[in-house]
Amino acid sequence: MDKQQEKEILQRFTILFDEFPKGKLQAGESPDFQVRLNTRKSIGIELTGLKGQDFIHQTGRLLNPSQLIENIMETIAAKEEKLYLYQRKKLHRIWLLIHAETIKTEVNFNLQNKLENLNFDSGFDRVFLFDLGSEQVYELG
Repeated sequence: MDKQQEKEILQRFTILFDEFPKGKLQAGESPDFQVRLNTRKSIGIELTGLKGQDFIHQTGRLLNPSQLIENIMETIAAKEEKLYLYQRKKLHRIWLLIHAETIKTEVNFNLQNKLENLNFDSGFDRVFLFDLGSEQVYELG
């Protein structure tokens, strides 16, 4: 994914997420973006695709809810390994934004309820799942 695509995803997120902080948005690397709140405080935002999305595109098969949760956990774990790089930048907060083209599952279930009842252990200050297809943003606690 190139920087322009990442920027478009983040711009869509900023519109949909009412709590997105006001500040100057800057593209970078490790993390992908920073929101400069003032001269001393910045929020780093790392973007990543949801693991397992290629499975849906290649096979046309849908995920079951437990696979989806497992994929979310794998995605977070993969980024946790790089968290120390982000922390070295002395950012005020560090967010992880996981995006998916669409979240399709084999059975109909309330994703919001499922996610609210799970504890996704992470060193990131905030973790979000962004379903680009439905334009739904879920905060993972």
